[in-house]
Amino acid sequence: MIFFYISLSTYICFNLIKYKKALFNLQKNKYDIKTYGSWIFKNYKQTFLNKELLSIILLIITFNFNLKVIGVCTVIFYTLMFLLDFKKKIKIKINNQMIARIIAIVVIFIGLNIWFVLDYMSYHYADIIFDNTAFYYIVLIMISYFAYIVVWIANLIVKPLDKFLSKTRR
Repeated sequence: MIFFYISLSTYICFNLIKYKKALFNLQKNKYDIKTYGSWIFKNYKQTFLNKELLSIILLIITFNFNLKVIGVCTVIFYTLMFLLDFKKKIKIKINNQMIARIIAIVVIFIGLNIWFVLDYMSYHYADIIFDNTAFYYIVLIMISYFAYIVVWIANLIVKPLDKFLSKTRR
């Protein structure tokens, strides 16, 4: 169980940095859904062909080994990724639009992590609910890898709220 919590904490630390980069790029594109969506695919080397592509190896490991091996590999991988990206400082401006997007991303992550924790705990205490714990590692790795698309989806979800709030302020 300790490997699970350590792997989850290293995963979250790395994703804080990665999502900060994605939100910074969204802010540079002025929160526009079309502009940011096209930016993602124009800059595919930055968004998809990066060092995190090695996480595909973690996906292969999830199909072949038990949960402790998956947990240890996740700890090692995301700790290294965190240390490589930690020195790069990016400052984003916090405004109402940014706060709304951060809340949408946090809700997505909290929902998945609660589901993951409940399933993991039930797996180890013999009252198995889902019996798909490796599946959740796959989901979390994919959400990390596709962070720019998750930010784009959060922007898509929050955009109508921005329009509503701007109309009510007038």
